[in-house]
Amino acid sequence: MNDVLRALSDIGLDAALLDEAGPDVRLRAELGLDSVETTDLQLELKKRFGVEIDLWDQEDYTLGQLAERIAPAGSPS
Repeated sequence: MNDVLRALSDIGLDAALLDEAGPDVRLRAELGLDSVETTDLQLELKKRFGVEIDLWDQEDYTLGQLAERIAPAGSPS
């Protein structure tokens, strides 16, 4: 989950807010990501981990769900 938190921090989310975030925290509902931040995160995840995750394909991802989606991409082969 640390990879997701770093990506969120890199797109400009408040570090203090992220320090309190657990795996069940939702991107838009609880962290307050707007449409631009959501798109920026989607692009950052693709650039950083080589994974394409459509952050608009479900109601609202949790941090834990994103971490699970990028874990295979971030794992050493």
